[in-house]
Amino acid sequence: MIVTADRRPALGRLIAVLLTLAGTYGSASTAHADGVGGPTTPLDAEGCVRWALSHSPKVAEAQARVRQWEARLAEVESTYWPKLNALGFVAPTFAVKGTGAEPRVSYDFAPKAWGPYARLQATLAWPIYSFGRVEAGETAAKQRALVESARVREARNILALEIRRLYAIHLYARSLVPTLEFARTTVGDALNRAQELYAEGTGKVTQVDLDRLSYGQLEVARLHRLAQDGADLARQALKQALDMPDEMTLTLAQARLPNSDDIATLPPREALLQWAAQQRPEWQQIDHGLRATEALAKAELRANAPVLAVGGQLELGWTPNRDDDPNPYHYDPYNIIAGGIAVGFLWNFDPMAAMARSAAAKAMGQEVQAQARFAASGIPLQVRKSLADFNRQIELAQGTTAQVKAAQRWLTFAAAAYTTGTGEARDVMDGLVAFVQAKRTHYEGLRDVLVARAEVLFAVGCDIDPGGNWSLPTPAVP
Repeated sequence: MIVTADRRPALGRLIAVLLTLAGTYGSASTAHADGVGGPTTPLDAEGCVRWALSHSPKVAEAQARVRQWEARLAEVESTYWPKLNALGFVAPTFAVKGTGAEPRVSYDFAPKAWGPYARLQATLAWPIYSFGRVEAGETAAKQRALVESARVREARNILALEIRRLYAIHLYARSLVPTLEFARTTVGDALNRAQELYAEGTGKVTQVDLDRLSYGQLEVARLHRLAQDGADLARQALKQALDMPDEMTLTLAQARLPNSDDIATLPPREALLQWAAQQRPEWQQIDHGLRATEALAKAELRANAPVLAVGGQLELGWTPNRDDDPNPYHYDPYNIIAGGIAVGFLWNFDPMAAMARSAAAKAMGQEVQAQARFAASGIPLQVRKSLADFNRQIELAQGTTAQVKAAQRWLTFAAAAYTTGTGEARDVMDGLVAFVQAKRTHYEGLRDVLVARAEVLFAVGCDIDPGGNWSLPTPAVP
């Protein structure tokens, strides 16, 4: 980092660096203020992830879609359950004397002659065979429910990545606040010493030096306040992502970014590729999606087949206002007890519509196959890229440590020389610019290491960080 290559005045460079820091803070999302309650213990990054996974409405929404398809599966399975349709009523009717066997029938419409008429019609149908259509529909619904289950895992992975990013940004903001406090203190000490030297009238300090330092002190104080507010905003953004209400308090376990040596390492690339091949939820989505579309195509094509069923029918009618007709060949709906059991079938034959729906299901399967080809190359590429980025960020972060130490020595010697009257205000400002810029670069590197590690976890399909235990998990039973 060559600060002297910049031809702008030292104070202008300092302001530019601090404005960059303030802009970083100001980009954090806004949220509501803290309240009381919340987790009983401070949360680290993984604690925040676990909290979010158990409270996030995004995960709950994905889980609700699983229950929707489980309900559809139950609906398909209900096809083989008995179905009962019944109609019953009670109505008034006038009096009728005589039957169909008699030559004359009399009707009495007098108010006193009216009486009740009760009727019940019931039909029971119990499907017993659908020529494979119901079974194919059950398979399609089961596989689609498993697809939605895999999407729950995908939602968890996306949420975990978002939480880890916000947590790293929050630690980045909190880590930079002490640097700005140090800058404010350094400029203040330099200004106090400059005022003393100016009052002595030695000519070593001019009014221009005093004005430069005064302006720098005010500007650093303003940007320090913006940095503190930005750190609070970053914390509130994390709280909002955790779906914490206003009255809940978020207490974090870490106050600063960890050193690069304290960040957990990752296994070799081949182990990560094996992990991704087993754990990425997209593979389960593709596998179960193909099975679902194949079963759906069969179910739609077999819609032309009839459904065999056992049926029963019952008809009851009663009224005291009409004579019962004893002739079994006469239909008497007013006084009747009739019913029976039979084996029959239901057939809705529409071959063109069935073929069209089956073709649509096959097209969905072709779409899933195309996604499978894309995932076969895209997921390993994502794993390799994220791991390479993590290793690169580790190297960059370790390299910035030496820069911070060099800039700190520069600033220390420049400030000491100035306070003893052997240095210039410009040297202090140059050293301060270099130190703040080096600290910012260092913390950016540490933040990027955490974000890069979160990207690796997402690429291999982990919602919870395995830490140092990267043994390959047991494959889930479909």
